[in-house]
Amino acid sequence: MTNTQAINPRVLDATVEGAVNLRDLGGYRTTDGSVVRTGRIYRSGMMHTITPAGLATLRDILGLRTVVDLRNAQELEADGVSPFADYDITWRNAPIGGETVTTPEERRERVKAYVANDVDWCEAYVRMTDRNAPAFRDLFELMADTASAPLVFHCSGGRDRTGVGAALLLSSLGVDDETIALDYALTGDLLQPHVDCFERQMEAVGMTRESWARLLETSADAMRRFLVYLREEHNGAEAYLRDGGVSATTFTAARQHLLQLPERDIA
Repeated sequence: MTNTQAINPRVLDATVEGAVNLRDLGGYRTTDGSVVRTGRIYRSGMMHTITPAGLATLRDILGLRTVVDLRNAQELEADGVSPFADYDITWRNAPIGGETVTTPEERRERVKAYVANDVDWCEAYVRMTDRNAPAFRDLFELMADTASAPLVFHCSGGRDRTGVGAALLLSSLGVDDETIALDYALTGDLLQPHVDCFERQMEAVGMTRESWARLLETSADAMRRFLVYLREEHNGAEAYLRDGGVSATTFTAARQHLLQLPERDIA
């Protein structure tokens, strides 16, 4: 099991009441020695479970300005959205994936794979990026915008759509593959205490709590292989985002906004 404190000490599930897999993406060092700023970008699982006290913490302690919700219309209808506007937090829907980009046969096969716990998540992420370049462009542009920060982006579990979005951001900022893969793998540990939050999804595909818990286990290897794919097929995360329409100006803004030079006494 991943040592969550060794990988990212800023896990916030215990701080924000009702949070699921909520954490700060800051603190990671890039290959050129810069550090991703803390308190700017957060990643999360479902946020409709956050209580009024938790929403107040997002506003008053984290100073959150923007929530970017990657769920599709079907998920929004089924699970709803927290009243972020009541806490002066802007909610934006930027759906990635969903029923519009899969055929009925693909959906049937996906359910079979879930039930059998036989999913190649790297292949799933390849399909996701191949089909959703404009959506990932929109997400990156929001994260690069200082006016939106602090910002949190999330899907349902915070592993797949959110994990790919986090990987694209961190890799384009210069964080190494292994750090990104370990950040991704952290999700599996963080979701285990929240398995019951997925009751609707379990019922929809006919899975038991135990089998769903196994499905939530997260292997760093899937993300390692996905990052290799990005380099081999797209020349890396930045090139993928550039091909999707992210401008050079936006990349410059993202680096100025999200990176800082380390303190002199940091080795």
